Amino acid sequence: MGLEVGWYLRFARTDRIEALVSLKGAAQVRHEEHIFPDWNFEVVELEDHARAVMTRRKPLYDKEP
Repeated sequence: MGLEVGWYLRFARTDRIEALVSLKGAAQVRHEEHIFPDWNFEVVELEDHARAVMTRRKPLYDKEP
């Protein structure tokens, strides 16, 4: 399918990833939720695309001092 969401989640140096994907790709993003239980997934379908926001349940990088 061409989406590499898993790579972004494995190697991210941030606690939040936002992506715009096609409506067909939204199902694959939702599938990743079962593979990466340490991330929260929010997928909102709009007219011709979907907005996916993935947030770490336990932040590692974006902590305020």
